[in-house]
Amino acid sequence: MKYKLGLVGLGNMASALIEGWKNRGRDAREILGFDIKEDRCKFARERFGIDIARDINNITDAEIIVLAVKPQDFSHLSMKPSPDTVIVSIMAGVPLKKIEESFPDSPVIRIMPNLLCSINSSFIPFVCNDRVDDIKKDKFISWFTDFGEVVEVKEPLMNIMTALNGSGPGFVSYLIEAFSEAGVYGGLPYDVALKLTLSIFEGTSRYLKEKVISPNSFRLSVTSPGGTTSRGIWALEKAGIRGAIYDMIRLSTDRAKELENS
Repeated sequence: MKYKLGLVGLGNMASALIEGWKNRGRDAREILGFDIKEDRCKFARERFGIDIARDINNITDAEIIVLAVKPQDFSHLSMKPSPDTVIVSIMAGVPLKKIEESFPDSPVIRIMPNLLCSINSSFIPFVCNDRVDDIKKDKFISWFTDFGEVVEVKEPLMNIMTALNGSGPGFVSYLIEAFSEAGVYGGLPYDVALKLTLSIFEGTSRYLKEKVISPNSFRLSVTSPGGTTSRGIWALEKAGIRGAIYDMIRLSTDRAKELENS
């Protein structure tokens, strides 16, 4: 049987991909997985119902192979994919040229998703090499639009995409954690503070998208002179929060560049 999609590496990100595909009605029998860790193979087989390859080279005839291994483990991969197989890498900081060194005859696509794929809410930036023709690109897009918007970018932008899109859910979770703890400090039970905070973040994001309004315009519309929001914004500016967020993204981007050059 020729599988439509192969997954090399069955960690958290691979699980998020499989879950998102199943949410969209994909047949688990179209997916073949491989991992050197038996516990991950067992989990993927029992949780999602995918088939598991006993050898990495059993996966090489799939129409698309997703490399979902840690960047530091990439150099240890040894497989010879079919020339028609599209290689899709989700590895942070691994440029196309490095992947092409291992798979010189393969069409290669580099993407940077995040764990929100599991609920079909991840932006998918991608860049591809010259071997990816329109037919192969359309095949890739048909699978990955299951997660959200798929947008082609220039490769130099993949590092900032790694910081914003790949690490973004972690950064936002940190902010949600801080908001919730501030609510507890103010006297709310933690569960109430967390529910309130999640509602604020979700509702604000939805409002900005549906009303097609800029964050700045919305902030000004809810900030009355001398009011509670104005006082809170003053505290954020005094603490240099905007600059800290700039530094957060800059340092994360720099780390992606370091990985790319290692």
